[in-house]
Amino acid sequence: MSVITRELLQALDTNIRVTWQKRFEGAPNTDVWKKIAMPVNSKSISEKYSFLGTVPGLREFKSERIPGTLSGFNYEITNKKWESTLDVDRDVIEDDNTGQIMLAITGLATKAAKHYTQLTAKAFELGFSTPIYDGQNFFDADHTTGSNYLGTGQALTHDNLDAAELLLNGQTDDRGELLGYEGTALIVGPALKATAKKLVNSRQIVVDGVALDNPHYQAYEVVVLPHLSKTYKGWALADLSEGILPFIMQIRVAITLLAKTDINSDRAFDKDIFTWGTRARHNVGFGNHQTIVGAVAP
Repeated sequence: MSVITRELLQALDTNIRVTWQKRFEGAPNTDVWKKIAMPVNSKSISEKYSFLGTVPGLREFKSERIPGTLSGFNYEITNKKWESTLDVDRDVIEDDNTGQIMLAITGLATKAAKHYTQLTAKAFELGFSTPIYDGQNFFDADHTTGSNYLGTGQALTHDNLDAAELLLNGQTDDRGELLGYEGTALIVGPALKATAKKLVNSRQIVVDGVALDNPHYQAYEVVVLPHLSKTYKGWALADLSEGILPFIMQIRVAITLLAKTDINSDRAFDKDIFTWGTRARHNVGFGNHQTIVGAVAP
């Protein structure tokens, strides 16, 4: 049995922090969100994104400049507070069951590391039913700058990929001029992962019994959002080369590990409990809807 001392708790806390950080940085599928969401450092309780959809392109300089305006839109993302907490009974430490503690800390770090990707996947799913700055859903056929919604019941096929590409190509700026977007990534969940990879990685396709070169062979990166339901069949074609990505990951306070290990605290005395947990402030939102075209397969 270990005798609980301040020095023992400090050593345990150090080991826990090293274990947590190593797993937090090395957990799988932690950076998927960075492919489709822009990290934005927040400095307040919320941030306004008035630039979305309003940045003007180059025009001929005639008699004077014609400035674009940011005053017509008011899209705001409010940060949320997040936590995960692990209570460790004093008996577990006294009985030297540190292996169990480290397993739990590893799980805590894994879930924390995947949180940004999890939120981004949820935003992708909500994009079909959530209005943005122009009053239309993020994925919608009625944006004034062009439809970015192929529709529901649209299977992930070569023909529908071509149709999504045309919608992407048809995006215009505020003066109706084409923006020249082209698909670089095919975004799916687990339910359509195999279909997407077959569409993109097969050198040939068979049409009416005839083998033809695959026009989409290695044309897109397949981005799989692992936190979408295994039955969810939303998919999207996106141009991720434009700088302003389809989603925003707004970070006010990065995910960090905190501890309550004071041996003289009321909690330690009254309940024989020591605590480790994470704290963060962030939220996900919608970025440039013109860089992505969404659909839902049957």
